[in-house]
Amino acid sequence: GKRFGRTPLISVSPGKTWEGLWGGVVAATATMAAAAVLLGWPYPLATGGLYGIGCALMGLAGDLTVSLLKRSARVKDTGSIMPGHGGLLDRLDSYLLVAAPAFFYVSALRMLL
Repeated sequence: GKRFGRTPLISVSPGKTWEGLWGGVVAATATMAAAAVLLGWPYPLATGGLYGIGCALMGLAGDLTVSLLKRSARVKDTGSIMPGHGGLLDRLDSYLLVAAPAFFYVSALRMLL
């Protein structure tokens, strides 16, 4: 995103670009489609691809949510445990909103097996 991105996504997180979003969605979709084949999911390209798209978008939402909270609190970093990385929460923020939907998606797939 930073190397190829030119079009800002949202002002809350100025480093995010539309090109980075699309790159992340494509990478997550391809990775999860391949993983779904290896895991033996039903209709692996469709179910894995949908899972990848959902995880990419929810990861972005989690990241932007934490960025919005930081902006409203007027802080740059969420901690000092990992200097130069914005804090531990900045390393984990994308996972905050991914876990529950991913769990329920995989649980629903298990019912199809």
